[in-house]
Amino acid sequence: MSGREKFWDSVCDYRPYLRLLLIFTTTLLTLTVVAMALGDQQTDAYVISLTTIALLGLTIVPAAYCVWRCGQVTNEFEQPE
Repeated sequence: MSGREKFWDSVCDYRPYLRLLLIFTTTLLTLTVVAMALGDQQTDAYVISLTTIALLGLTIVPAAYCVWRCGQVTNEFEQPE
């Protein structure tokens, strides 16, 4: 087993938690965007909302990739040859 396979095997052990993280951060992103759209855009809260959106985006992208990649690895092992 190569180092890459060991890495993905370790990451895929946490797939249920990564899915939960993905759902949680996506919900927070949606709520932040809605609050930003409804709120006053001249306040400091607007800057904080932009920072929050950037941080959530930086969390969502790797989590989504890991969930997707683990799905592909799992499907590779389950396909009949």
